[in-house]
Amino acid sequence: MIGAYIGFTLYANPRLLLNTLPFGLALVAGWILARWLPANSLPSGHRRPLWVAAVLVGLFAIWNFELAPLATTALSSGGRVPTEQAQAPTPIFIARALGLAVAGVIAGAAFLAGREHTRRPERRDLIVPIILLALALLIAPLRLTLEEWLLSLDSNTRFLLALLIGAGGGAALGGLMEWSLIRPLYSRPIYQVLVTLGLVFVGTELVKGVWGPGGYFMELPAWFSQRGPNCPSPNLIAWLQDNCASIDVLGRPFPSYRIFIIALGILMFVGIAVLLRYTRLGMIIRAGVQDGEMVQALGINVRRVFTLVFALGAGLAALGGVAAAPFLGISPGLGQEFQLQAFIAVVIGGMGSFTGAAIGSLLVGLARAFGDQIVLTGIQLPWMSEAMTFSPSIARASTVLIMALVLLLRPAGLFGKKE
Repeated sequence: MIGAYIGFTLYANPRLLLNTLPFGLALVAGWILARWLPANSLPSGHRRPLWVAAVLVGLFAIWNFELAPLATTALSSGGRVPTEQAQAPTPIFIARALGLAVAGVIAGAAFLAGREHTRRPERRDLIVPIILLALALLIAPLRLTLEEWLLSLDSNTRFLLALLIGAGGGAALGGLMEWSLIRPLYSRPIYQVLVTLGLVFVGTELVKGVWGPGGYFMELPAWFSQRGPNCPSPNLIAWLQDNCASIDVLGRPFPSYRIFIIALGILMFVGIAVLLRYTRLGMIIRAGVQDGEMVQALGINVRRVFTLVFALGAGLAALGGVAAAPFLGISPGLGQEFQLQAFIAVVIGGMGSFTGAAIGSLLVGLARAFGDQIVLTGIQLPWMSEAMTFSPSIARASTVLIMALVLLLRPAGLFGKKE
């Protein structure tokens, strides 16, 4: 859901990102700069006052900062607010960014307070925070120019940028979630479930607060939207030239964008399989899952690897959200709609099996499509004068029925192993 909204925002309304991204960059820059403070000499009792001070400074920096005018589009109720009126003047924006950088420094000091084994930073470590802060301050006077430049790009380029930025934003959010909320709960699986379930509702309400409760529809890029006398394209080679909205597949027109979705899914599957099976990082990931303490004893930071894996998974989920936006639309319920389906796919395939998750996804998708077709056309046997019709809830229940059947026959799933 977050990936879909970030991708749509870059594609259709980039000013919202241009007026919020510098704040995040300044906050991260301040957090990194805190490593140069003698914070580790402070006793741990100073952490709480420092955290409170960081929160107060951050709230003061963004006081009266309004997101609603920036999030409005031509489809919003009341129309789109002009960018000159929606965004704050440059001096105020820079002051807010600097205030958040100070809040980041205080928060970083609170995090480091009482820690004795903090690595002493070197001068080269200053490069990253300086670049981040400089980039945040540089974007401030160029927000309107950058918005006009992004909107002047063709739809194909903006779509590719939306995929990259959406996936990157999802990965960053996922890494932050794992580092701050999930990592302390690895020994408490039930608490992990409760925290992540709570984050679903929190994220949904945050999306409603920023983009509103209504939905949006992301237009198809030009690669997949052309219509004319030469459409549908007779094959993929012809589609590369005419970019028709549909391609002739076995005598029937099939949407070209859905073929792109299939190809993207296959590419993601192959890429992750290669990563897990044939790379050193994949070996570390598999070993860390089996025996994290032994891998840690070998000098490998397992926690950092787990954060990377969590961020990678969140980034791929966000990428899926951006890719699905043009034909499913965007709404605050997008994440919850696929949460149950993803859970069912993993359970059918078997916990811990990547191949099983892929097979389970295919089964869930085919079952849902078959159920939808039965609901639309019904079932008519030779001796029936009229076809039997079913409730639409049958289509939604079909995947749950398959999961129940698989668990009855193979409690560990199709490719799962009993431990």
